[in-house]
Formats: sequence, structure tokens, C-alpha cells
Amino acid sequence: MKMKRLTRLDLGASLILFASMAACSAPPTPVVLTQPTTGDSAPTVIVVPTQTTVAPTNAPTAKATVAPTNAPTVKATVAPTNAPTAKATVAPTEAPTLAPTAAPVSSQSLADYFGISTNGEVNAQENVRALATLSGARMVRTSVTWQQVEPTPGKFDWRWPDTGFRLLTDNHFEPLVLIMDNAKWGASTKCGPVTDLVAYDQFLRQLAARNQNVTYWALYNEPDNAHGEATSTGGCFGGDDIDGNGKPDYVDYANQLQLAWRAIHAGNPNAKLVIGAVAFDNFDEASAPSGYFDGGKGGIFNAKFLDNLFAYMQANPPPPGEKYFDLLGFNYYNLYAPYWEAHYDGQGVIAKANALTQRMRQYGLAAPLLVSETGEDSVTIGNEAQSAFLVKTFVRGASAKIARMIWWTFQDFPDSAPPPSNTWKYGLIDQNASPKPSYSAFQAATQILGDASFVQVLSIDGGEGYLFNKHGAGVAIVWSASAEPITVSFAGNALQITDMFGAARAITDGSPDDQDSAAQSIGLQVDHNPIYVQATN
Repeated sequence: MKMKRLTRLDLGASLILFASMAACSAPPTPVVLTQPTTGDSAPTVIVVPTQTTVAPTNAPTAKATVAPTNAPTVKATVAPTNAPTAKATVAPTEAPTLAPTAAPVSSQSLADYFGISTNGEVNAQENVRALATLSGARMVRTSVTWQQVEPTPGKFDWRWPDTGFRLLTDNHFEPLVLIMDNAKWGASTKCGPVTDLVAYDQFLRQLAARNQNVTYWALYNEPDNAHGEATSTGGCFGGDDIDGNGKPDYVDYANQLQLAWRAIHAGNPNAKLVIGAVAFDNFDEASAPSGYFDGGKGGIFNAKFLDNLFAYMQANPPPPGEKYFDLLGFNYYNLYAPYWEAHYDGQGVIAKANALTQRMRQYGLAAPLLVSETGEDSVTIGNEAQSAFLVKTFVRGASAKIARMIWWTFQDFPDSAPPPSNTWKYGLIDQNASPKPSYSAFQAATQILGDASFVQVLSIDGGEGYLFNKHGAGVAIVWSASAEPITVSFAGNALQITDMFGAARAITDGSPDDQDSAAQSIGLQVDHNPIYVQATN
């Protein structure tokens, strides 16, 4: 089988690098890249620190057998209409030369980075909650609805938030709470502008004050929907004037954000308000940019929503000490990756993050990014491809300095669910609560990278690679950018190789698995599935 040009990475020669990074407050010195100087086959040498052997634990060996019970009475987080229906086939062509910064934050530990979305099963079932804990997930996306808490004016039912959020935090999860469905008496639609803003303000103040254990609140899922309540997946502020109040709906959303920011911070000064998450994809034909996926046919989201919203914020700045939002949330599905990669730097979620960051900067705004949904359907693309997409997307997101990334969803929808959700198999565990291969991939990622921090993109001919700092030592994640395998050569005498499911093995210089005949150099054949590489000498 034809191999691409060999790339050599030195994982064993520069422990001093991370020592110097930790000793000063200046930006970390990049890892030194020594480019080839002779011939097409000359290796690229990348100097990174040595890692001691750490074998990841395996996924739970026993299958959970209890069938899922119904979700709590609160409306479960609905599935996105922009979820892909076909496998994305465009592979990245080359690794970016720099790691783009998606938010104005410094490199940070990924301890709180990994999250999952629940439709009630993590709360309702002890065995599922145990699997969520063992997965290494730290954030759990859930929801609360104004309609359920205050079905009639002034009459509050706090049972779900009081018990549901407490159950998550007592089990060491950080909730991300979507604030959903408007009270019927306080708005003309459940997903659009609120008419009784005084009552809405009081609801939010009490919600935050009663739940000091919740830090992250998000105002509607996918508010950029332009086609009204019938197609809404949470919000519908992407149209012209759905409530007929004479103002564009993006203005109403901006005003609700400002009100919500004040109310939530009054109830809990440490709280953070998230925009959306916006879909910012599956654009409709009326707004889709040139060259967009299928011209926007069948789409429901307004591509101009964020520009309109940010322009309004720029023209109407909040009072000193206040903000419209603390984080910008968005959803990412790989079906739309080719468009973002064609117009912005980076691969997959990196390119979309750069598009959003560029828009914020254009309007004088800055905030960290949060991915509220990403996922792939294991039935559509297969278990192995779902697992590979998971690892690549979480690794890329970390390189883009995305603050949190949430996998949608933790458990498959059951076959008995109403169509089309009965066909959505995006979960890490199946409908019977048995872990899927993607569960092991998620668990391995949290174990290997959960206490690491991103350093830089690695330059690998024909592939992608990313370098992380784990306790002062290097961890490289590499894969081929196409179906054609590549050979990557690592300088050193011994390596620990961990596949994307967490199975670890050792390779020594000169062993049968060593594809490089040079001394003190180990060659690995790498395919399109990512592997973790750590030096052990």
C-alpha cells in the first residue's frame, strides 16, 4: 500500500520546554519545528517532552440492563432539526499551521471541557447516571421551562429545578440549563419574544437565586430559527416580527438577553449567561450565503441572525458593568463542515469557531465559545466512524480554545419514540443503556486529555496532529487526513500507543511494529482513526 512522506516527531528530548513554560508568565514558547532540508523523504522533527506510561482504564465491563424510564415531566431537550441526515465525506486536506484562538482565553486545562446532553435519562435512572459519571463527563446539558414552573401568573412549581439540578450537582456534574418554553400567558409563542417582561424578569431572578449550584444558563436552543413555532427546536427569533410588536425579532432577543443577564446575575453574581446555542447552520434559502450546502434548500435558520444581533448590540451597548452575554453557544454537525472549511481557517469545528469569533470581533464583542451540541448518528455512519468523529471534534475544539464541548446525546432515543426521533442513534449508550464503542472513545478522551492543556498543532504531511501538555509531558494525537494510511516516525526508544477506544500497547525501537529502520526512531502506520502517542523513555 502506498505511503505518504514520513514525518518524524521527537517526543523525548525537551522536558525543559514545559519547565520553561511553567516558570514564567509570558506566553509559552512554541514547540520548535525543524523543517526538512534535503529530499522529499526528509523527516520533520518536532521536539516535545517525555510522558511516563499511564494506561487508561477500560469502559465498564458489565452491561447496564435496565430499560430507560420516562424523562422527568419537564420538557426534554428537543433534538435539532439541523442534525445531519447523511455522512459527511469531506476529509481535511492538511493540518492548520497555527492553532486558531476561538475565544480570548489562555491555554487551560480540559478538566471541565467534556460534556454530554441528557433528555432526562441521567436524572431518572441511577444506572445511566453511573455510566455518565464513569464516562468522565463534567458538564450535563439539561433544560427548564417557564411554562412548567409558572403555569399561571404568580403560581410557581419549583419541584423540577430544585430536585433535578441538585441531583446533577450532587453527583459532581456542572449543569448547562437551557431556559425554554415561554409561559403561555406571558408570550404569543413558546419560542419567541416574551410580552410580559416584568414577569419574565421575576421568574429568572428566582430561578437563579434558588439554584446557586447552577452557573451556566442558556437562553433558548437555536434561537436563530426563522420559520416559527412549527419548526422550532427551542427558540424562534430568526424571523421578521413573529409577535407583531413592530420590532425585528433579533431586537427582542437582544433585549431579553440584557434582561436575563441582569436578572440571573442579581440572583447569582457568579452565574454565566450563554447565547443560544445558535444553530448557525442549516440556513434557509432566503438567507443562505453563496456556496452554502444545497443552497439552503429545506433549511430553517437565518444566516443573518447573528450579524443583525451583534450589530444591534454594538449600536446599543449595555450600561457599564453589564453585558448582553458571557459566552456564545453554538451547535456543530459535520455535514456542514465543507462550507466552513472552504471559507475559514481550520478543520471541522475549528473553522466554524473561527467564523463565529470573526463575527464577534467585527462588532467589537469578545466572549468564550461553548459547543452545546455536536454528534453523529452511529447507524448512519457506523460505530467506528462515530467514535473517530467524536475524538477528532473534541481534540479540534480544544485546539480552538472552545471552553466547553457537549456531545448530543448521551443515550439513543428508543425505537418506540415518535418519528423521526426513533431513528436518531447519536448516543454514547444505546436505548437499553449498554455502552456503545463511542462511549469507550469518549471515556478514553476524558482520561487521557481531561487534565491536559493544548499546546499547538503539529505539522504532519498527509495527516493531522495536535500536541497537549499533560503534567509537563507531551501527548500527541495524530491521524491520517484521508483513507490512505501515512507513516509517522517518532524519535525515541519506546512509545505508548493508545487507540481511540483506550486500548494501550507499548512499541520499542526495532520491534516488529516499528516501521522506521533508523536507530532511536519508531515509525507508526497511522490510518484515519486517531491515536494517542506518549513517549516512555
